[in-house]
Amino acid sequence: MATSPSESTLEKILKIQTELTSANPEVPLLLDLITTRSKELVGGDGAVFELVEGEDLVYRAASGTAENQIGLRLKVTGSFSGLSLQTKEILYCIDSEEDNRVNREACRIVGLRSMIVVPLYFDSEVLGVLKVLSVKPSGFADSDISALDMLSGTMAAILHNAYRWAEREKRLQSMSYLASHDTLTGIYNRSAFYDYLRRGIAKLESNTISLSVAMFDLDGLKQVNDTFGHAAGDFYIAQFAKRLSNLIQDHDVFARLGGDEFGLILMNPEPKESVTSFLTSIAKLVEGEVLYESKPLLIKTSYGISHYPEDGRDLETLVAKADERMYENKRERKKNQSN
Repeated sequence: MATSPSESTLEKILKIQTELTSANPEVPLLLDLITTRSKELVGGDGAVFELVEGEDLVYRAASGTAENQIGLRLKVTGSFSGLSLQTKEILYCIDSEEDNRVNREACRIVGLRSMIVVPLYFDSEVLGVLKVLSVKPSGFADSDISALDMLSGTMAAILHNAYRWAEREKRLQSMSYLASHDTLTGIYNRSAFYDYLRRGIAKLESNTISLSVAMFDLDGLKQVNDTFGHAAGDFYIAQFAKRLSNLIQDHDVFARLGGDEFGLILMNPEPKESVTSFLTSIAKLVEGEVLYESKPLLIKTSYGISHYPEDGRDLETLVAKADERMYENKRERKKNQSN
């Protein structure tokens, strides 16, 4: 018989339930909140929310040690999460190296040794899977399983209601769209960016196309927020996203990664010199004045570019190199402005 949660844990559950019911009803924000609070509730090292998309499970939110795996895509068949969905039961893996129900290779990629997997349903509707993980074997107690079980109904209801609200207000058709797009700008979000980048790198092994990653950062957002308020800052971010979206091709992947940070994935047969020239051009074109309630705001951006395979063959290296060059560009721009 599962051990009941302690009084202090019950208080935490109640607090999380209250926080979820009063939170912004945007799906990506709720998914981030659910993974973060679930991890904290049971003392996990990380947590992810896996959304079913066709035959795959996609990490659409991740926290803690799993954060760098956001966008990871695994097959439903043969996975521990898939088994949980099939049985509609909470499952506990004590040690991934000993449990034949799990995808051992996937566990090693994520860096987990034990996990609790919670299938989230509303009536008969599959909403996804919450996975809380530990880097150690036997990382959880029976009371942790009970705590997540008690919270699962609230999490499922909140997500269901958020989806139905968005469907009604915005005429959207799928949870996967909501979970992969940024609410403010309407472009892809962080999880979609890393999902597409992983898949893009995998394609390069059998294709002649090239891949480049560009990172953008808005230079004037703090000044806009301080001068005109955060509503003006949101407008500033949205206008930048709109301008840049209009300058790229449909098969390119443009995403807001968080705050005023954006990422762009370009897959094409052009040499890297042409890609660099193109990105330099659009970075200049996207800058300029926009009006917010008759007030002029000046969009300014710094950017950095990395190319596969010259700058790296894995996701982390390509993003880090583009990020490094973006900050070099930002420092150079500040230096030029002060001269």
